[in-house]
Order: sequence, then C-alpha cells, then structure tokens
Amino acid sequence: MRTLVRIVYHGGIMRWLVAPALMLVLAGCQGPVTPNQDVLTAYPQIHLASYSLQRKIALQEPVVSRVGDGQLDIVVPVRNLLNHSLYLEYQYRFLNQQGVQVEESSGWNTLRLPAYSMQQIHFTSLTAQANNFDLDIRRLR
Repeated sequence: MRTLVRIVYHGGIMRWLVAPALMLVLAGCQGPVTPNQDVLTAYPQIHLASYSLQRKIALQEPVVSRVGDGQLDIVVPVRNLLNHSLYLEYQYRFLNQQGVQVEESSGWNTLRLPAYSMQQIHFTSLTAQANNFDLDIRRLR
C-alpha cells in the first residue's frame, strides 16, 4: 500500500490530475480585468477628504426627510471600521433645486467614533428652500 501511495504522489499521476483541473479553472477567466474604481462614496452628496478614509469608515445611505415648516432633515450613519477611536470633522451646506447654496456653510463640527462603533451625523436646514445637501468629511488631525 505504501508503494502505491508513493507512486501516486511521486509518479506522473498527480501531474495528470492537477493539470486538467488547473486548465478548467483558468478557462473560466475570460474577458478584460476591470480595475478598481476610484469612487470614494456611493452617495454623491457626501465627499470624503481622502481616499484612505474610505477604508476607515463606512457610510450608510443618508435618511432625508422634511420636518417642521418644511425644513430638510438629514441623518447620515457613519461606522468606524478600525479597532481604535477615530476623530472626524464634517461640514455641510444646503442647496436649492438648481444646486445653489441657500444657507451659509455650517463650519467644521467634530465627531468621535469609538472603535467599531456607529454614530450619526444629523443636521437640519433653517428654511424650506433647501432641496439637497453637500457634506464634507475629513479626518481630524
């Protein structure tokens, strides 16, 4: 029995079994290889200051609603993907239907994300003229 095992492994039988299987696997790899897309976020209103920030946080879809007298209310869930605290700054602007800014920029606000935690960036417009928003996020230095 040991001789038979030695022949299977040291003989040409393994090469005859592995080579066709490898060719079948490689035959499935056809067509061009698509490069990584340089998309920082899937949400066009949210702008990350650096590409590396994309690997440190995960953004969920913004929740947009109307409150009060028609003000635009925005909630953006942000998750820390790191095993240590992360400090971010964010700034937002409200825009009308034509994309023109209707209120002053908020200034930079600070957000602390503990390790592997989730927080929300929450802001509301002052007027009902706001139909959209822009949000900039960067790492606090």
